[in-house]
Amino acid sequence: MLNRRLIRIRAMQALYAYKQAEGANFQLSLDLIADDFAPDLNSMEFQDREKLEGYKKLGQQLLQEEFSRREEDDFTAPQEVKMSVEKARDFFLLKNKKDIEHYAGRMVLEAEKVYELYLQILLLFIELADRAEADDRNATQSKLSDNQIIKKLRQERLLETQAIRRNVNWSTEQVLIAKLYREVLRNNSHYTEYCAKKNHTLEEDFSFLKYLLKNVILKNELTSEYFEKQDLYWIDDIETLRSAITHTFQSFVEDGKFKIALLDEEWNERKDFLQTLYRKSILEEKDLEEILIPKLKNWEIERISETDQILLKMALVEMLNYPSIPVKVTINEIIEIAKDYSTPKSGQFVNGILDSLSKELKESGRIRKSGRGMLDNK
Repeated sequence: MLNRRLIRIRAMQALYAYKQAEGANFQLSLDLIADDFAPDLNSMEFQDREKLEGYKKLGQQLLQEEFSRREEDDFTAPQEVKMSVEKARDFFLLKNKKDIEHYAGRMVLEAEKVYELYLQILLLFIELADRAEADDRNATQSKLSDNQIIKKLRQERLLETQAIRRNVNWSTEQVLIAKLYREVLRNNSHYTEYCAKKNHTLEEDFSFLKYLLKNVILKNELTSEYFEKQDLYWIDDIETLRSAITHTFQSFVEDGKFKIALLDEEWNERKDFLQTLYRKSILEEKDLEEILIPKLKNWEIERISETDQILLKMALVEMLNYPSIPVKVTINEIIEIAKDYSTPKSGQFVNGILDSLSKELKESGRIRKSGRGMLDNK
């Protein structure tokens, strides 16, 4: 269920968060230099404010030049300025190193959170069915607890074991469950209509669960507020969850068995893909920019939106490191993400750059595809 599109989006989001942190770290490094040359207001000795201000500006300029995209040169400066710059540089690099690991770890947890929400929403159907079963109103009518799919889902051991393993349950949210059933589901006209019929076909039960998922569980204010607290990217993940849960219900309708999604070997591969996109986009940034900059023509890379820069570098990492993924697949996915997450013209801009770059890199032999990755050539 954690498909490559979701993985690419998570990598982009983590890279964006890291770049924001990197910018803040650089500002803190400049502030360290400013502090080194701030006048000591408690000193009885003469403070040469003009000299201190000059040293501060020189030190900050040297630090900015060191981390600019220009060639690095040995700099000449007073010893105290050199020491201040070296201290600020070391601080900056150390903070960045810690942040790389921080966002790498958070990125994986946030991706796995989608799976936990998948389990939790499946359990929510059972919780609502339990409330319906205990409701003694309209005893002659059918209830959600009579739904054939939910009855079988309640007996699904794999769902139970996965939920226990990941500590997913609704035990502390019974007030929310009661309110959701009493104020939302019980007053829903579609649910009233569903309950008015005593016996339902399997297709009718499936159809109602799809409605309940899409129009109540994933859209209701109560549940949305709850899930937004659980998942920073809830809005982005809704469609992935809707698709995965619908597929789980559909598997029972078609085969009489639930295909409960698992975080198995496939997730290990996807996790490696996620980490590679993230780490190489950061650690090989200079090399990636050397490939990109000649293609930007009249654009300076600093003028390109942060999100577009990230997506271009991610695309290069993917094209250069994953022989089995066709170039067209990479480009098309990155274009769609750019359309959804960047500026209105980003899709067209990213497409132009990547199309030109991919052709050049293929001709030079830097992009080598094998297996399914060669589908572009057919």
